[in-house]
Order: sequence, then structure tokens, then C-alpha cells
Amino acid sequence: MTTSEEIIRDVYASAEAKSLNPDKFISLFADDGYFLDMASGQKWTGAELRQPVEGLASTFPDMHRELLHVYSTSEEVVVVELRLQGTHEGDFHTPAGVLSATGKKFDVPCCDVFHVRDDKVRSFHCYNMRSIWLDQLGA
Repeated sequence: MTTSEEIIRDVYASAEAKSLNPDKFISLFADDGYFLDMASGQKWTGAELRQPVEGLASTFPDMHRELLHVYSTSEEVVVVELRLQGTHEGDFHTPAGVLSATGKKFDVPCCDVFHVRDDKVRSFHCYNMRSIWLDQLGA
């Protein structure tokens, strides 16, 4: 039996820019599962789930998520403290508009909360520090 933590580690591995696998990423979600970026309010479900990981990988081709702590509060809830890291090499679409590539590196604190049931992600809430991210990119 796969643990919830193992499933979440697979979610991150499939979203890494260097080994990006959007189909695997999507397969780890329940049919009604979703990814919600809390900073922007954007939400993706179903086939749309490939958009955030493909978009970040094209904007930040070295996008990496450094997992600092993984907490399994129950078999259904996993909380991850992490850092989003990479280099800004493409257009970054934000709610305020497009930020053209700056070539700047970023290292942004983040916390993700997942709900897992029946070996599938039901919800993924990403609490990234968008203001720090944009500041580091020179916006």
C-alpha cells in the first residue's frame, strides 16, 4: 500500500522542470481533485492540472521544489514546507500581467496542504509567497 506521503512526493517529482511529467502529475489526482494557488486564486482540475506545471517549467526551466519538512497529520492530510527555486527565463503570467524574463534567480518560501483519499490527491492548496517571488524577480 502506498502512503499519502509517498503519493505527495510523487506529485513533486512529476512537477520538477528537469523531469517534468504532466501526465503522471494528473494521474495522481482524483477525477474531481484540484490544485488551488492561494496567492492568485487560480484553480485547476482534470486536464487543466497540466497548465501550472507546464507553465512554470517553461518560465523557469530549472524550477525546483526543495522539500524542507513533510508532515503527515493523518493518512488523509499531508502538509509540506518547501522552497520554490529557479531562474526566470520566460514570460511569467501573473494576475497583474506578464513579467518578461529577467534572468534572476528566486528562492521563495511556500507551504502546501494536500488531502489524499483512496491513493489520490483530492485537494492541493499552495500557499506561496507571491510578493517575495515577484520582488526577487524585480517586479
